[in-house]
Amino acid sequence: MTFKIGDSVIVKAGTSDPDFDDFSIEGWQGRIIKITGKKSHPLVEIEWDSITLKQMPEESILRSLDDGCDFTSMILAGNEVELASHRDSETDAQKMRDQLHKKHPYASYEQQEQNIAEILTGPDSSVNKDNLATYLLHLKNKIELPCLLTGSEDFSWEEPYIFGGWDKEEYKALKKTKPSYTDTFELIGLDETVNEDRGIFVNVKRVSDKKTFALPLWDLKVTDKLDRNYQLISDYSFWMTNY
Repeated sequence: MTFKIGDSVIVKAGTSDPDFDDFSIEGWQGRIIKITGKKSHPLVEIEWDSITLKQMPEESILRSLDDGCDFTSMILAGNEVELASHRDSETDAQKMRDQLHKKHPYASYEQQEQNIAEILTGPDSSVNKDNLATYLLHLKNKIELPCLLTGSEDFSWEEPYIFGGWDKEEYKALKKTKPSYTDTFELIGLDETVNEDRGIFVNVKRVSDKKTFALPLWDLKVTDKLDRNYQLISDYSFWMTNY
């Protein structure tokens, strides 16, 4: 099947989200905004129409955001979609995107970059000692307590046990004294010192046993995606990762 930019397409039955293969997207519809790959096996980037966006499950939106993906569009293989009639106008789709981005202000890289630019107003936005000090002051002024955190991914000490096949019983025992990415922590406060490699540290208390730890904020995320602190800390981690 031959596609062109602007075509409306519908996702075929049995198709799953390429990032989350347990999640069906059959019947989702949108407009092609980009075509890549071979002519015989094209890849099409689809911007979802207003009806699909309005009906999109909250779980799908939050999972995409948590994985750093833009939920308003998706790249699929050409054989996973077929031509369909337009159901709305491009203006309708843009209005719905705007509404969802307001509800989820941390939704796009562009928004995160803008948020960071408003914090670091100088010409150099790289991660360095001076900018870390500026970001620390910003976080101190903005973070609201109580705030619950968990690991954004496995902590470095856990990797050999999770991926390297190290002793599982030893891992289980160590988690009683060491912090784990699966734990839930209550934020106590931010440390006054910064580290150019690991960034800003926070003092936390593990909810399960009240043990306290000093952990890099970069390794953590807010447990509740609707918490006002979620975007604040997500923006910081985005800066640490990308700048």
